[in-house]
Amino acid sequence: MGWATVGLLLGLLVVLPTPAVGLWPSLVLMYLAVLVGGYSLLLGLFAVLGLGLAAVARCSGLRRTSLVAVVLGVVTVALSLVPVAQGWRTASQEDVPLSLSEYFSLPSLDSPLETVTYARPEGEEIMLDIRRPPPEGHEAGPEPRPAVVTVHGGGGVTGSRTEDVLWSAWLAEEGYVVFSIDYRLGQRPLGQEVTADVKCAVGWVEQNAERYGVDPDRIALLGRSAGGVAALLAAYDDGDPRLAPSCDVRDTGVEAVAAFYAATDQTSLDEWRPPWWRPSLGDEYDPAGDRTENEAEPFLFTSPTSHVDPADPPTFLAQGGADQVTPPEQAELLANRLEDEGVPHLLVRLPEARHGFDGAWGGWDTQIVRRELREFLENELAD
Repeated sequence: MGWATVGLLLGLLVVLPTPAVGLWPSLVLMYLAVLVGGYSLLLGLFAVLGLGLAAVARCSGLRRTSLVAVVLGVVTVALSLVPVAQGWRTASQEDVPLSLSEYFSLPSLDSPLETVTYARPEGEEIMLDIRRPPPEGHEAGPEPRPAVVTVHGGGGVTGSRTEDVLWSAWLAEEGYVVFSIDYRLGQRPLGQEVTADVKCAVGWVEQNAERYGVDPDRIALLGRSAGGVAALLAAYDDGDPRLAPSCDVRDTGVEAVAAFYAATDQTSLDEWRPPWWRPSLGDEYDPAGDRTENEAEPFLFTSPTSHVDPADPPTFLAQGGADQVTPPEQAELLANRLEDEGVPHLLVRLPEARHGFDGAWGGWDTQIVRRELREFLENELAD
């Protein structure tokens, strides 16, 4: 009956909020829920296999034990179908096709890869990976090609450029030259130095465009979580000297920006985020939300909502409705500001998706976002 209990616990993890059991345990459970929910068909198959074993046990005379196992197995199968139904409903609403073959596949990592240093702020080397379209790829097309600069997440205190490997490989398959960047971690206020490094990276790409076969007029930014915040801040450049590039570059403008589960209004997070998350944000975050005007200022200027104007580039947002780290309202706040300023934008709402939903690469939510993002980039980075 152990299999049935494990299956039921995994099923409950998919449909229930992440329990508050401390920062790192909660994060582990949250991302486990992302994987199990994204690949819930496998959980269902596991439960069906268990039901078969329970039937064998029942035929062998273990009636009471097998009956409990059958009940638990049936409940697990039902729970495993919840993400399936939710994903297909969202896909139908977005008019996006889903693929069972993509559910079990990953992008190829065979595209050429090169690692270089793009900046040395205060003597610290910062690296980026360059991934080009495969030479034989039918999507590659002639040079110069459009480029995408990817910015990893991690709350501004952890993470690396390698976390973007699946997105960079997929984008390379789609015909983009991809620059996955590192940036300085652990800086305060959150977003300031990160944004400076992102701008530096964009400027570096533009200065080296000819070398890598890139069209400097067709560059986009893609960031996830804290990386999404930095990508938005870099794209919405309004000349704020506190967000100046960390290196000597001429131009840091982009033609489009995409952000997944990004906190767009840093001043309002404390009232939303769960208690188990707040300790990771540092002493500057007051769990009670009791700040003076001066204390709130750093969070104001590192909020993308504070920098929106009509000149900003088209924006793509993806947000899960079950996100316990970045409240869904954050995406709505930015979408409303963009609407008010007349900036073209697309907000993809995933009602049941959690923070980091794209950790399940083949999952329905990630498939939906990939298809929407493909069309967005094709439109905004067209010749």
